[in-house]
Amino acid sequence: MSDHNMNLTFNVLDALECAREAQALLPPLPPNMRSVHFRVLNAISRIRDNSCSSRVSDINEALGFSLPNTTRYINELVELNIVEKFTMASDKRVVLVRATESGNKYIKKYVLRVNNDLEKEFAKINESDCIAMIETIHKVYQAMKKVYQEI
Repeated sequence: MSDHNMNLTFNVLDALECAREAQALLPPLPPNMRSVHFRVLNAISRIRDNSCSSRVSDINEALGFSLPNTTRYINELVELNIVEKFTMASDKRVVLVRATESGNKYIKKYVLRVNNDLEKEFAKINESDCIAMIETIHKVYQAMKKVYQEI
């Protein structure tokens, strides 16, 4: 391996450590809550309709997860009394989700507030730099996944 490639590898791994440390700066999560739960709450807050509910299929699409995983995370939030599930009166096959009172508090504190604060700071960064960073992280993830699945 050339010195250039070793330095590049070191710099990529160093940047990933920096990203982990940046994520650690987020507010501490409430008991029994995981970061994936806030991704679900974020999706719910972005797509809920006038009745303040969201279809499970829409939440799943917004997250880009497999439907069984989305359903599992929503069920975990139901058990924590953060969201509630129900069906449409006109079509019992459609499952809807809405935040409970606790869920709405979490959305305000951990989703909307954090997103608004971060948006202000991210606006100071060139948008194309942010897009390049996002695309690069996904490529780095795929490369590392390939390497470590083979080991």
